[in-house]
Amino acid sequence: FITPGFLKTWSNKLTLDASVYFTHLKDALVAQNDELNGQSIIQYQGEQSQVQSIQNGEKANIYGLELGLNYKLNDQFSLIGHYNLTKGEQTEVDGNKIAVRHVAPAFGDIQLNYEKKSLKLGLFAQFNGQFDFEDLDPSQQSRPYLYALDASGNPYAPSWYTLNIRSRYNLNDALSLNVTLENMTDQRYRTYSSGVSAAGRNLILGARYQF
Repeated sequence: FITPGFLKTWSNKLTLDASVYFTHLKDALVAQNDELNGQSIIQYQGEQSQVQSIQNGEKANIYGLELGLNYKLNDQFSLIGHYNLTKGEQTEVDGNKIAVRHVAPAFGDIQLNYEKKSLKLGLFAQFNGQFDFEDLDPSQQSRPYLYALDASGNPYAPSWYTLNIRSRYNLNDALSLNVTLENMTDQRYRTYSSGVSAAGRNLILGARYQF
Protein backbone atom coordinates (compact mmCIF):
# COMPACT_ATOMS: atom_id res chain seq x y z
CA PHE A 1 0.00 0.00 0.00
CA ILE A 2 1.56 3.30 -1.14
CA THR A 3 0.14 6.82 -0.62
CA PRO A 4 2.45 9.74 -1.47
CA GLY A 5 0.83 13.16 -1.05
CA PHE A 6 1.30 16.89 -1.46
CA LEU A 7 -0.11 19.87 0.49
CA LYS A 8 0.77 23.51 -0.14
CA THR A 9 -0.69 26.80 1.13
CA TRP A 10 0.00 30.24 -0.35
CA SER A 11 -0.56 33.46 1.63
CA ASN A 12 -3.24 31.83 3.83
CA LYS A 13 -5.60 32.09 0.84
CA LEU A 14 -5.00 29.18 -1.48
CA THR A 15 -4.47 25.58 -0.40
CA LEU A 16 -3.92 22.74 -2.85
CA ASP A 17 -3.56 19.12 -1.90
CA ALA A 18 -3.05 15.98 -3.94
CA SER A 19 -2.34 12.34 -3.22
CA VAL A 20 -1.97 9.19 -5.26
CA TYR A 21 -2.38 5.70 -3.92
CA PHE A 22 -1.71 2.14 -4.98
CA THR A 23 -2.85 -1.05 -3.29
CA HIS A 24 -1.87 -4.56 -4.29
CA LEU A 25 -4.13 -7.36 -3.08
CA LYS A 26 -3.04 -10.99 -3.15
CA ASP A 27 -5.74 -13.66 -3.03
CA ALA A 28 -8.38 -10.93 -3.04
CA LEU A 29 -11.88 -12.06 -2.00
CA VAL A 30 -14.13 -11.77 -5.05
CA ALA A 31 -17.47 -13.20 -6.25
CA GLN A 32 -16.88 -15.86 -8.92
CA ASN A 33 -19.02 -18.45 -10.69
CA ASP A 34 -19.37 -21.73 -8.83
CA GLU A 35 -21.56 -24.83 -8.51
CA LEU A 36 -24.10 -26.01 -5.95
CA ASN A 37 -24.76 -29.76 -5.80
CA GLY A 38 -23.07 -30.05 -9.18
CA GLN A 39 -25.21 -27.35 -10.83
CA SER A 40 -23.98 -23.97 -12.04
CA ILE A 41 -27.54 -22.68 -12.73
CA ILE A 42 -30.34 -23.05 -10.17
CA GLN A 43 -33.88 -21.81 -9.65
CA TYR A 44 -33.85 -18.88 -7.21
CA GLN A 45 -37.03 -16.94 -6.43
CA GLY A 46 -38.57 -18.25 -9.63
CA GLU A 47 -35.66 -17.31 -11.91
CA GLN A 48 -32.75 -19.18 -13.48
CA SER A 49 -29.71 -17.86 -11.58
CA GLN A 50 -25.95 -18.33 -11.86
CA VAL A 51 -24.41 -19.83 -8.72
CA GLN A 52 -21.63 -17.66 -7.32
CA SER A 53 -19.49 -17.81 -4.20
CA ILE A 54 -16.85 -15.65 -2.53
CA GLN A 55 -13.46 -17.02 -3.52
CA ASN A 56 -9.82 -16.03 -3.39
CA GLY A 57 -8.96 -14.34 -6.69
CA GLU A 58 -5.43 -14.37 -8.05
CA LYS A 59 -4.57 -10.70 -7.39
CA ALA A 60 -5.93 -7.19 -7.78
CA ASN A 61 -4.42 -3.71 -8.11
CA ILE A 62 -6.30 -0.60 -6.95
CA TYR A 63 -4.87 2.82 -7.71
CA GLY A 64 -6.13 6.37 -7.87
CA LEU A 65 -5.77 10.09 -7.42
CA GLU A 66 -7.32 12.61 -5.01
CA LEU A 67 -7.20 16.39 -5.57
CA GLY A 68 -8.37 19.19 -3.28
CA LEU A 69 -8.70 22.97 -3.57
CA ASN A 70 -9.53 25.60 -0.95
CA TYR A 71 -9.37 29.23 -2.06
CA LYS A 72 -10.42 32.15 0.09
CA LEU A 73 -11.49 34.87 -2.34
CA ASN A 74 -12.09 37.46 0.40
CA ASP A 75 -13.52 37.71 3.92
CA GLN A 76 -16.95 36.51 2.75
CA PHE A 77 -16.41 34.15 -0.19
CA SER A 78 -14.49 30.89 -0.46
CA LEU A 79 -14.19 28.23 -3.17
CA ILE A 80 -13.71 24.55 -2.29
CA GLY A 81 -13.35 21.61 -4.65
CA HIS A 82 -12.56 17.88 -4.55
CA TYR A 83 -11.90 15.32 -7.28
CA ASN A 84 -11.38 11.56 -6.92
CA LEU A 85 -10.33 9.08 -9.59
CA THR A 86 -10.02 5.35 -8.85
CA LYS A 87 -9.09 2.46 -11.12
CA GLY A 88 -8.89 -1.25 -10.43
CA GLU A 89 -7.75 -4.33 -12.30
CA GLN A 90 -8.16 -7.93 -11.19
CA THR A 91 -6.14 -10.85 -12.60
CA GLU A 92 -8.05 -14.12 -12.69
CA VAL A 93 -6.51 -17.57 -12.13
CA ASP A 94 -6.55 -18.15 -15.92
CA GLY A 95 -4.60 -14.89 -16.47
CA ASN A 96 -7.50 -12.83 -17.80
CA LYS A 97 -7.72 -9.25 -16.52
CA ILE A 98 -11.07 -7.73 -15.61
CA ALA A 99 -12.32 -4.61 -13.82
CA VAL A 100 -12.54 -4.76 -10.03
CA ARG A 101 -16.09 -4.72 -8.69
CA HIS A 102 -17.19 -1.71 -6.59
CA VAL A 103 -14.53 0.63 -7.96
CA ALA A 104 -16.65 3.72 -8.60
CA PRO A 105 -16.38 6.15 -11.53
CA ALA A 106 -14.60 9.47 -11.01
CA PHE A 107 -16.51 11.78 -8.67
CA GLY A 108 -16.17 15.09 -6.88
CA ASP A 109 -17.75 18.38 -5.88
CA ILE A 110 -17.19 22.11 -6.08
CA GLN A 111 -18.58 24.66 -3.61
CA LEU A 112 -18.91 28.42 -3.51
CA ASN A 113 -19.54 29.55 0.06
CA TYR A 114 -20.57 32.91 1.50
CA GLU A 115 -20.41 33.80 5.18
CA LYS A 116 -21.16 37.11 6.88
CA LYS A 117 -22.21 37.59 10.49
CA SER A 118 -25.13 35.24 11.16
CA LEU A 119 -25.69 34.07 7.58
CA LYS A 120 -24.02 31.21 5.72
CA LEU A 121 -24.85 30.34 2.10
CA GLY A 122 -23.40 27.61 -0.08
CA LEU A 123 -23.91 26.86 -3.77
CA PHE A 124 -22.43 23.49 -4.67
CA ALA A 125 -22.35 20.95 -7.45
CA GLN A 126 -21.76 17.22 -7.11
CA PHE A 127 -20.72 15.17 -10.12
CA ASN A 128 -20.02 11.59 -11.10
CA GLY A 129 -18.25 10.26 -14.20
CA GLN A 130 -19.40 7.63 -16.68
CA PHE A 131 -18.63 3.91 -16.83
CA ASP A 132 -19.06 2.37 -20.27
CA PHE A 133 -20.01 -1.28 -20.67
CA GLU A 134 -16.33 -2.22 -21.04
CA ASP A 135 -15.51 -0.50 -17.72
CA LEU A 136 -17.92 -2.71 -15.73
CA ASP A 137 -16.75 -5.96 -14.20
CA PRO A 138 -18.45 -9.11 -15.62
CA SER A 139 -20.84 -9.49 -12.66
CA GLN A 140 -22.19 -5.99 -13.35
CA GLN A 141 -22.30 -6.44 -17.13
CA SER A 142 -24.86 -9.21 -16.56
CA ARG A 143 -27.15 -6.98 -14.47
CA PRO A 144 -28.84 -4.60 -16.93
CA TYR A 145 -31.61 -3.83 -14.42
CA LEU A 146 -29.10 -1.82 -12.35
CA TYR A 147 -28.03 0.49 -15.17
CA ALA A 148 -29.05 2.47 -18.21
CA LEU A 149 -28.68 0.86 -21.66
CA ASP A 150 -26.38 2.25 -24.36
CA ALA A 151 -27.10 2.37 -28.10
CA SER A 152 -26.08 -1.28 -28.41
CA GLY A 153 -28.41 -2.36 -25.59
CA ASN A 154 -25.56 -2.95 -23.13
CA PRO A 155 -25.72 -1.70 -19.53
CA TYR A 156 -23.60 1.30 -18.58
CA ALA A 157 -23.47 3.95 -15.84
CA PRO A 158 -24.01 7.43 -17.34
CA SER A 159 -22.40 10.52 -15.86
CA TRP A 160 -24.51 12.89 -13.78
CA TYR A 161 -24.38 16.08 -11.75
CA THR A 162 -26.57 17.97 -9.31
CA LEU A 163 -26.74 21.67 -8.44
CA ASN A 164 -27.64 22.43 -4.84
CA ILE A 165 -27.89 25.33 -2.42
CA ARG A 166 -27.88 25.38 1.37
CA SER A 167 -28.17 28.10 3.98
CA ARG A 168 -27.97 28.60 7.72
CA TYR A 169 -29.04 31.60 9.72
CA ASN A 170 -28.20 31.97 13.41
CA LEU A 171 -31.02 33.77 15.18
CA ASN A 172 -28.97 33.81 18.37
CA ASP A 173 -26.29 31.76 20.10
CA ALA A 174 -28.69 28.87 20.65
CA LEU A 175 -31.10 28.76 17.69
CA SER A 176 -30.30 28.41 13.99
CA LEU A 177 -32.47 27.77 10.93
CA ASN A 178 -31.37 25.63 7.98
CA VAL A 179 -32.72 25.48 4.42
CA THR A 180 -31.31 23.20 1.70
CA LEU A 181 -32.54 22.77 -1.87
CA GLU A 182 -31.00 19.69 -3.51
CA ASN A 183 -30.92 18.80 -7.19
CA MET A 184 -32.33 22.15 -8.25
CA THR A 185 -32.45 21.21 -11.96
CA ASP A 186 -34.34 17.98 -11.14
CA GLN A 187 -31.81 15.64 -12.78
CA ARG A 188 -32.65 11.95 -13.01
CA TYR A 189 -29.66 9.85 -11.97
CA ARG A 190 -28.52 6.76 -10.12
CA THR A 191 -25.48 6.43 -7.91
CA TYR A 192 -23.17 3.74 -9.24
CA SER A 193 -24.39 0.13 -8.85
CA SER A 194 -27.27 1.12 -6.54
CA GLY A 195 -30.07 0.16 -8.93
CA VAL A 196 -32.23 2.90 -7.36
CA SER A 197 -32.85 6.30 -8.91
CA ALA A 198 -31.97 9.16 -6.59
CA ALA A 199 -34.44 11.78 -5.42
CA GLY A 200 -35.45 14.61 -7.71
CA ARG A 201 -35.70 18.20 -6.55
CA ASN A 202 -35.69 18.05 -2.76
CA LEU A 203 -36.31 20.76 -0.14
CA ILE A 204 -35.05 20.29 3.41
CA LEU A 205 -36.09 22.61 6.26
CA GLY A 206 -34.58 22.34 9.70
CA ALA A 207 -33.98 24.10 12.98
CA ARG A 208 -31.29 23.50 15.60
CA TYR A 209 -31.39 24.52 19.21
CA GLN A 210 -28.41 24.11 21.51
CA PHE A 211 -28.96 23.98 25.27
